[in-house]
This record gives sequence, C-alpha cells and structure tokens, in this order.
Amino acid sequence: MKRLLLLSLMLPVLSITAYGQTCDNSLMAHVYRPERLVKVKGCVTVTGTVVGRRTQDDGDIHYQLKVDPGQGRGWMNQKNVSRQHGTLVFEPICVKRVKQDSAQDACRNFVQDILLPKKGDRVSITGIHVVDNEGGHGWREIHPVSQIKIIP
Repeated sequence: MKRLLLLSLMLPVLSITAYGQTCDNSLMAHVYRPERLVKVKGCVTVTGTVVGRRTQDDGDIHYQLKVDPGQGRGWMNQKNVSRQHGTLVFEPICVKRVKQDSAQDACRNFVQDILLPKKGDRVSITGIHVVDNEGGHGWREIHPVSQIKIIP
C-alpha cells in the first residue's frame, strides 16, 4: 500500500520531467549579472544540433544550436541571424574556470553538474529562454540551462 501511494505521488513529477518543462530557478543565483537577461518564453525545451562551442571567461560555455525544424517560431531574432549565424545560443553556467574578475562571485563554490555535449551532438535543451542584453548582444538564448539530453 505504501509503495502504491509513493508511486502515485511520483507520477505527476515524472510526467513533468518527461516533457522537460521544469527549470531549476535556483541557477539564477549563479548567473553573472542576471539583470542583463530578459525572459522571452520562460521555461522551455528545444531540440537541435550543436554546431558551435566556446568557453567564456565567466565560466559558462557558449553553445550554438541549429534548432530542429517544426518547433514553431520566436526562438531567434535578427541578432541570432546576424551575429550567431542563425543559431540559438545556450549556456550551461559555472562549468569552467572563471577568468573574469567581475564574475567570480556568481560561481564561487558552485559548479553546475550537467552533461556537456560535443559539436555534432543532437540534443534536447531545457532552460530559460531570454534575450541577453550584455554589451549590445541582443540575441535570444537559453540561459541558464537546467538540463541537456543527448538524442540518439
């Protein structure tokens, strides 16, 4: 009886996770200058292929994702087209050594435990869909990323 009760309590959690629509809001505490990020769609899941990867001085990795067709519109804007080669940026946070002095506090005593894909991997990304207004960037991205899954 106890197992059945436990299972019935877990099913709603499993179904939410299966659709990938849960974001870890506590990650915002480790984002360098979070005020620069403006929510667009909120918590989302998007699939595509990793076509670029670059380590940032703030400890994040800046990935470029070629979004799979058929996922609707609004993932990218003109800045994604002109400055990110038509890709959607996604950034796992605090996964590399922080070299930027002003970003040290955001990652202090924290390393995000997340799967890091390679260029060419087809992935499912769950995180917060935002516009990054840092230094006039203005492109849309998933930042922070809560979950990355490799799609076989």
